[in-house]
Amino acid sequence: MQWIFMLIGLALGWTLDESFSDAGIGALLGLGIGQAIRLTQLSAQADKQATQLETTQKALIALGERLRQLEVPAPPSSVIVEPPIPEPTPVAKAPELVWELPAELAPVAVVAETSRPLPEDAWAPTPRPEKEPAIPRGPNLIERAISGARNWLFGGNTVLRVGVVLLFLGLAFLLRYATEGMVVPIEVRYAGVAAAAIALLGLGWWLRLRNSNYGLMLQGTGIAVLYLTVFAAMRLHPLIDPGAALGLLVAVTVFSAILAITQDALGLACAAALGGFAAPILTSTGAGNHVALFSYFALLNAGILAIAWFKAWRLLNLIGFVGTFGIGFAWGMRSYTPELLWSTEPFLILFFLMYLAIGLLFARRKLLEMGDAPEGRDALLRWSAAKGDYVDGSLLFGPPLVGFGLQFALVQHLEFAAAFSALGLGIIYMGLARLLRGGRALLLAETCLALGVIFASLAIPLGLDARWTAAAWAVEGAGIFWLGLRQQRPLARAFGLLLQLGSALAFLSELRVGEHTLLDGAPLGALLLGAALLFSFDQLRKAAPEQAAGWERKGVPVLACLGLSFLYLLEPLLLQAQGTAISWALAGLLTLFVGLRIGSRTFLFTAFAVQLLGGALFLLRLQGGEGAAVFSAGWSGLLTASLIGLALIGGMLLAARDDMVRGDVRLLRGLSVVLLAGLVLINLAVLFVLPWESASGVWAASGLLIIWLSLYLQQRVSFVFGLLLQLIGGGSFLLSVPELLGPLTSEGLRPLAHSGFWTPLVLGLAALVGAWRLQREPHAPVFDVLKLQRLSDLLLVWGAAWWTLALVGEVLRFVPRELQGAFLLAIAAVSVAIWTLLAARLNWAALGMLCTLLMPAAGVVLLASAHAYYHPAAQFGWLAWLAVFAVHFISLRRLAATVPGKVLSAAHVLGCWMLIGVLALELRYGLLLLSDQYNAWRWLGWAILPSLYLVLAAAPRNWPWPVAAYPREYRVLAALPLAVLMLGWFWLANMFSDGTAEPLPYVPLLNPLDLGLLFALLGIYLWSRSAAPERGPHVELIAQGVAGISLFAFFTALVMRAAHHWGGVPFQLDALLESMLVQAGLSIVWTLIALGLMIGGHLRHRREVWLIGAALIALVVAKLFFVELSNRGGLARIVSFIGVGGLLLVVGYFAPLPPKRVGTEGASS
Repeated sequence: MQWIFMLIGLALGWTLDESFSDAGIGALLGLGIGQAIRLTQLSAQADKQATQLETTQKALIALGERLRQLEVPAPPSSVIVEPPIPEPTPVAKAPELVWELPAELAPVAVVAETSRPLPEDAWAPTPRPEKEPAIPRGPNLIERAISGARNWLFGGNTVLRVGVVLLFLGLAFLLRYATEGMVVPIEVRYAGVAAAAIALLGLGWWLRLRNSNYGLMLQGTGIAVLYLTVFAAMRLHPLIDPGAALGLLVAVTVFSAILAITQDALGLACAAALGGFAAPILTSTGAGNHVALFSYFALLNAGILAIAWFKAWRLLNLIGFVGTFGIGFAWGMRSYTPELLWSTEPFLILFFLMYLAIGLLFARRKLLEMGDAPEGRDALLRWSAAKGDYVDGSLLFGPPLVGFGLQFALVQHLEFAAAFSALGLGIIYMGLARLLRGGRALLLAETCLALGVIFASLAIPLGLDARWTAAAWAVEGAGIFWLGLRQQRPLARAFGLLLQLGSALAFLSELRVGEHTLLDGAPLGALLLGAALLFSFDQLRKAAPEQAAGWERKGVPVLACLGLSFLYLLEPLLLQAQGTAISWALAGLLTLFVGLRIGSRTFLFTAFAVQLLGGALFLLRLQGGEGAAVFSAGWSGLLTASLIGLALIGGMLLAARDDMVRGDVRLLRGLSVVLLAGLVLINLAVLFVLPWESASGVWAASGLLIIWLSLYLQQRVSFVFGLLLQLIGGGSFLLSVPELLGPLTSEGLRPLAHSGFWTPLVLGLAALVGAWRLQREPHAPVFDVLKLQRLSDLLLVWGAAWWTLALVGEVLRFVPRELQGAFLLAIAAVSVAIWTLLAARLNWAALGMLCTLLMPAAGVVLLASAHAYYHPAAQFGWLAWLAVFAVHFISLRRLAATVPGKVLSAAHVLGCWMLIGVLALELRYGLLLLSDQYNAWRWLGWAILPSLYLVLAAAPRNWPWPVAAYPREYRVLAALPLAVLMLGWFWLANMFSDGTAEPLPYVPLLNPLDLGLLFALLGIYLWSRSAAPERGPHVELIAQGVAGISLFAFFTALVMRAAHHWGGVPFQLDALLESMLVQAGLSIVWTLIALGLMIGGHLRHRREVWLIGAALIALVVAKLFFVELSNRGGLARIVSFIGVGGLLLVVGYFAPLPPKRVGTEGASS
């Protein structure tokens, strides 16, 4: 808490005056307030704890007193004469402890043996006399009246007494109806601070021998205070000018360096260096005198160089390097111009040489500390690499990289200056490597040699264009790699590979899209690059295992792939797209031949890749044709595609003969891809002379032929391509004929004589024949992984879809709209009839299953043809539907042994539903003719035939085939959804139809709607009773409950319909519920229903039925009091009360509550 107040005080103090003094005072005040609050809390907590301790102490003292009284010995009984004790008065009785100790607790017993435990009630308080319970108060007059009324109403025959009450109220209503700021100078303050810094330095120097770490800490603090004092005296209070400040800072830096070297203290040296580099920044006036700045840096770096002669302090060297080049870079970004080149260049060279020397001195100092250097170059190189900490990577690579970057920025306006700078750096480092070659710093020499080669190589792109750079780097890299392989220099080999990679990137950066050729570039560069990379590949492939590292062996395929790729670039650099594609196809064959001779898998993969790339290039450069053909290349394109495809297939056949290829799974997969690509290109050749529609048919036939031959030759790849060709043919036809997705037109076409009919027909026939061919050999060993039986089924569905598309499209094009439904049904019936004959003859189960789709197809036609006044028999529809149902049931009978049982069951159920639906639609149309208005006749059209079917399905008689052969399907599976639909129809018609059935008048229970509702409910109930034994014992109870609830809803709606027709109440729910006529009718009808339930329950000894009637009576009574009672002075209320009361009198007399059954009680218990 106190820290929060301190932060708040700090923020408030800073806000008041934005000074450190006010912020400090605010922080102190906040801390004091926080501490005061904390002390207050601690004081309160201490008082609370003291109170608790005092209470605990008192309790312990009382407990001790009780224990001492227990341990006091009892005096002998003969000596003590107990005086008579007067009876104490209750008021003057003082609290005291009365204990009756047993005889075993005498003093002798206490000493001799352990005391026995106290009795259980020793600590119990004295029991108080129990109070006699008070005499309960008797009920008053009102409570006795309410209790008597309740006992009268609910005791005995409750129904009778409720009826009496309602009758009484009804009569009463009938009667009523009838009648009615500081002082020290600023200089002194600065002098005091400086004196304190010097005192710290002196004390640290004095303690350097006693406690070196402590002494160095004090000296570092004193140096930091001196830096801060000089800076503040110059910037905050201008007591000294920048020149004097710079001199003082330099003096502090020199003094710090002397202290560091004297005491071997790296920390002091680093502090001195940081202060030295910070001094010109802190004292800068913005004049921009870079000569003075760099001269100062030269002096400072000379000191660091001198220290490096004695000490190997890497951190100090890094500070000097970062400070020199970092500040120099910042000055260059801000102030450098080309005119300052000759005054800046000497300093850059000087600094580079200084830090080059510092890095060498660091290595020298480290090597002087080491011994045991072995003899021999290889051993010395390994030792040098193991002792690699003598090489400071930052100072070895930093000066050339950063220095050359700055040099490039300085001389970029001069032509060839950057190239000569890089060449000079390369010469320096190669000369340095030559000087260090014979010593122990062999790793350093190798690194300098690599840097020299790198900068010498970098001079080439800086002085020449990319083409010459690529050529030179390629040859140079190949030579360096060969030399490194001969001399076993991994670094040289790595650099040679990187140089070749750089040449490749440089060559690719200059490639452009050509005008007369596919690409614009230097073919010589591609040739040299490819030859150099392949030379490196060949050298590395032939090298002994000990001559190359593991990572180099892994790069062999990369070298081969890159070399071949640059050789393949010769074709686009010399030819156009079509010539390049053909050349790549032939070059792939040549590469494949060479790869087989030398046993290189990389050559084989590259050959396949370039052939595929040639095919892709040919396809990408195609242009659409203006005539009937798809592409504009014509016969030349056909020949080119065929040539590329044949080259692919030829390469596959050439490679498939080799043992190495047959034993490599990846190569075999590549051969499969190449074969597919060749087949694709050959089949695409037809697009150069044919349109899409015709080519689709050709592809379908070609795919069938390929599938047939593949099964004969046991070739899986071509078989897969044949299947794909079927799919591609179908997809291309769909994409080329977009009018299939919209209205079809017959303009300019003749029936059965256009590609829109023949192409899908050929596609369908090819797929059907292919499916038949596959199902003949479903277990060919080569094709086990493809599951030919499943492919046969898919191909069968594909062919049937195209068959359907061809015939349906022809009907929609040329047949009048009103006859299209009948024609479609006839075509479906004929097609299924043909398929049934073929399925039975060929024992083809899948085709037989396809025949069972006749009913779903007919349903689709029915939905597509339906409208408000549609009836199936119109426009020869009766003949078409007759043919459909005849073919359907004949097909099911003939294919009973071929098609699986579940499919047959589903087909029989669908056929039954379709037959009932079609007849119901026709009957509905006939009933619609009786009246033009929307009335009950329309509702009846949907219910008569399904309800009749439910009644017939519930009949126990034996029906002929197919019901006799499939009783479960027709009596249960087909009837169950119909029963659910009829139940839904019952509720919908009962709720939303007012019963109007013109020209017939409305008579309750005798009008068509009520008769139809009762007939539907009868069919549902009879069917549910017949299906109950198959569905379980609870089905009958559920059926009775549903029937009871439905009848209740029927009679409720019957009252509303009667009030609408006879009482003029609008047939709207709000108006009906607000009508007292409807409410009175509902009360009487519901009471009559309850009367029937209760009398039936009494006669049949069905207590639960009687209770349902009683619950209904309770509902009626509640409705009377909450609804009818609000109709003051209305005659409907009087009728409701008197009618319901009279009926309850009848129930109470004839149907009292039946007794519980003994068996039921036992079962329930």
